[in-house]
Amino acid sequence: MNENENLSADEAREALESVTKMESAGWRRAVPKRWFGAAMATLIGSMFGVYALQDPYPYIVFPIIGIALLIASSRETVGAYGRDFPDSKANKWMLVLFAAILLVVFFGSIFIRRTYDAAWVSVVTGLLVGLTVFLASEHERRAYIAKAGGGQE
Repeated sequence: MNENENLSADEAREALESVTKMESAGWRRAVPKRWFGAAMATLIGSMFGVYALQDPYPYIVFPIIGIALLIASSRETVGAYGRDFPDSKANKWMLVLFAAILLVVFFGSIFIRRTYDAAWVSVVTGLLVGLTVFLASEHERRAYIAKAGGGQE
């Protein structure tokens, strides 16, 4: 049997408000914690900074494993993960540009390190990249909070 019941305007409004509240609760749950951004920035910055060593290759594994463990533990702890890929074409290009700049900085710092034997360049680059990643993470975190309707810090 297929019966269609006509909803009143009040019932429809209540249903839409319920859906909006549930969506907001999901976004609030997916808001990354501040420690996650700080830990991710530390690990990524250390990936850049480890190239200050004469032979960084045995040690580069540790930050990579740390990033994988951090993401897995964060998803497990929170129970939700916001998969909000940049929605506009401009935001997608900004993400590609950000990744390209990080690659140029990475290989540029390695080149300077090896050409001029300046180990401090890798350390400074790691600090700057870590700070940039932390600030980007905070920006993302605030965007999630805004989508959740605020109210969580």
